[in-house]
Amino acid sequence: MLLRRIARLALPALAAVLSLGWAGAGHAVTSSLVKVPTGFVDDSLLAGFNLPRAFAFLPDGRMLVLELKTAKIRMVMNQSRFATTDPIFTVPDVNPTGYERGAQGIAIDPGWPARPYVYVFYNGWDARNHLVRFTASGQLSNPAAESITLSNARQIISDITDDDPNHQAGCIRFGPDGKLYVSLGEDEQWCMAQDSTKLHGAILRLDVNNVPATAGAQPPRALIIPATGNPLSTPDSNAKLVWAYGFRNPWTFSIDPTNGRIYAADVGEADEEELDEVLPGRNYGWPYREGLDTVLPRTSGSASQICPEPGGAGNPANGYTKPIVAYHRDTALHSIYSLGFYRAVSGATANWPAQYRGTTFWGDFYYGQLHLLTGGTGAWAESAPVPGQPGAYWGTGFRAVVDAAVGTDGSLYWLQNINTPLLTGTVGVLHRIRYTGATVDVPVELPAASRLACAPNPVRGAAELAFRMPQAAQAKVSVFDVTGRRLATIFDGLAPAGETRVTWDAGSTAPGLYFAKLESGSRIDSERILLLK
Repeated sequence: MLLRRIARLALPALAAVLSLGWAGAGHAVTSSLVKVPTGFVDDSLLAGFNLPRAFAFLPDGRMLVLELKTAKIRMVMNQSRFATTDPIFTVPDVNPTGYERGAQGIAIDPGWPARPYVYVFYNGWDARNHLVRFTASGQLSNPAAESITLSNARQIISDITDDDPNHQAGCIRFGPDGKLYVSLGEDEQWCMAQDSTKLHGAILRLDVNNVPATAGAQPPRALIIPATGNPLSTPDSNAKLVWAYGFRNPWTFSIDPTNGRIYAADVGEADEEELDEVLPGRNYGWPYREGLDTVLPRTSGSASQICPEPGGAGNPANGYTKPIVAYHRDTALHSIYSLGFYRAVSGATANWPAQYRGTTFWGDFYYGQLHLLTGGTGAWAESAPVPGQPGAYWGTGFRAVVDAAVGTDGSLYWLQNINTPLLTGTVGVLHRIRYTGATVDVPVELPAASRLACAPNPVRGAAELAFRMPQAAQAKVSVFDVTGRRLATIFDGLAPAGETRVTWDAGSTAPGLYFAKLESGSRIDSERILLLK
């Protein structure tokens, strides 16, 4: 993100832009400048954030929003108001000085509430970048509870240098494989993006399940290196964490919950912005490639910035992976973002039509035209126009976007960092893109690795559970309460190869949070189930 350039936005083309509509507590209004196709509305849900940077949903629907400069974590109730305890926490030791520094990313442990952890990525006063885990206490599964307490800071990574106020990245998200993915900017140290051992200009894949539950310092790297799956074969413990590298500033990325594919927005230097499909072990070329352009050797700045391309500029033998989207920077004011994937939510009340399942959105922080891509690996393309879309784009007015996620209702939520005409000030807004047509029901959609899935979720009365076996094997599916007490066994026998679906009839079971568990040999999958009245 290029916050340092906001002051330069007093351009004639933008001077006539009116302020976006926004909502105070509890009053969603239709955004005045955000335009979306027929059958959709963009609701401004809640204003009053101070430069919000990222958000994450708790399983019960409450939302935690992280502010960039204040480092506050603010809990949003019913997507409409701040909790009475506000903020619920302020991340300590965050350095908010200089352009892009601050608190960058937030994620909720997929094992919540049994693993009641909130993860935050921030730039510290000690000139280091920090990935830290906090332990939550209080009412962890009550959507009406107004307070959660965070304590017991455990550093996960705390030794990545922060030498420049730019290119911090810091987006963090759990994938459907249960691993934590972390994006790292190259910190204006261009050459480091080509060195997988430096943890700059990279996306990491971490296993945080073995980190001790206590507060404490950074654990040995061996404790967070996944046992399988990471692509680089190397004795270096840093490189063993790397999923892909060769990025400049991948400050937003999205993960498709059904196949685990990552799509990262990498901000350009002077030539092109790019959106990358991030595949394991791939090198995305910076500083030798920028979008589809070949970058000649840098000869200005310090000697550390002079890193000629091996084999000469444009050497095809280096095999850098090309972006799926690249566009030229016609001014200095560009910063591509990824608005995320759309996947319908089983049993949700506002799912979008089937044509949107598996699509992904991207746009530009400064200009706000929202692009929709359809297709898949090797075949992504701009979507065909749909009725009522504003001109050549699926949406317009999507400026200053910093984060997005599909909510439990099937709507796409997005966070606007600043909502004033010239992107000045600090007031940010939470938005929701809502489908206004008839409810679109979807079956259980199995995620990557065929993990156990549930629909509807939240559930009233009965829930369908689905799993897929690579070959016939004995399997057991049970439901447990939060204390670990088994309430019901709903499948116990030989599961055939392929997909199996079973039903849990909750009957008179009290509302609350429960866990379904699939056990088959050494395989154990679990799924949270929120039971409503």
